Amino acid sequence: MVLSLNSGASVSTKASIPFIYRLILTIIEPSVAVVGAVIAFCTADGYLSAMTRNSTSFTPTTTFLYTELGGAWLYFAFNEAVVLRLFDDLRFWQILCVGMLLSDGAYCHSVAQAVGGWGAWSRVGDWTAENWMVFWSTAPMVLVRILIVLGVGVKTSQKVE
Repeated sequence: MVLSLNSGASVSTKASIPFIYRLILTIIEPSVAVVGAVIAFCTADGYLSAMTRNSTSFTPTTTFLYTELGGAWLYFAFNEAVVLRLFDDLRFWQILCVGMLLSDGAYCHSVAQAVGGWGAWSRVGDWTAENWMVFWSTAPMVLVRILIVLGVGVKTSQKVE
């Protein structure tokens, strides 16, 4: 089942979305996002250094950008840790995941930009420990959102009236 925007009976998230997907989106990723926000708020220079492989110098006049980034991660964490738990509706989760995937696309592109573009990013042999950390703290979550939107592994037979 692919994302359906038509109305009708709700499909329970708890009954339809595998536990591992729910664990990743409501526990693991919000925790990672809060840590990312703290890093952006408290050590913007370290964040920049890690993301760019030390190729760009931090200037204090850009601190507001890291505050903005941290705020976006807090919003992500809130949506996952609170909003997704409040709504036991598959269609709602799928729609929210589509919105998150828009942000994921921009974030993933920014990760490539930080190291000199997609060509540089695709040379996995050049990756630093920080590049691996960014990959493993992003890719599984993005994959889960894609799977939910596409309905992969999602059961749709149990209806809640």
